[in-house]
Amino acid sequence: MLSIRTQTAIAVLHDIASGNDLQSANFLFSEGEWKELFGKLEQGRLIRRLPDREPGKLSSYALWRPLPEISLLDVLQALNEPIRCNMPTPEEFYMNHSQIANKVARTFLAHIKIADW
Repeated sequence: MLSIRTQTAIAVLHDIASGNDLQSANFLFSEGEWKELFGKLEQGRLIRRLPDREPGKLSSYALWRPLPEISLLDVLQALNEPIRCNMPTPEEFYMNHSQIANKVARTFLAHIKIADW
């Protein structure tokens, strides 16, 4: 399951890509939470602020690359967010197979494109 922050980021990326100036994500974030979200997306090089534009408004940003090239992994890394699975994996599995489990998860997430949402 994706966190509210991750879901909001995905909606924001779609809004920016479509030129929508109104945020379709209607989550009750504080001004500080919105600012933090935009900051993380900027630092993760998913969005960039346009010159002479006010930070924190959708119309002030453009995507760094086309939406079909942005993966779920890109968003999760930019936000430093986890995904929560319904079935817990035993800790022993990670102790014995952590490198391969991490590689498989990253490969899988990299193939999920935000444009397909």
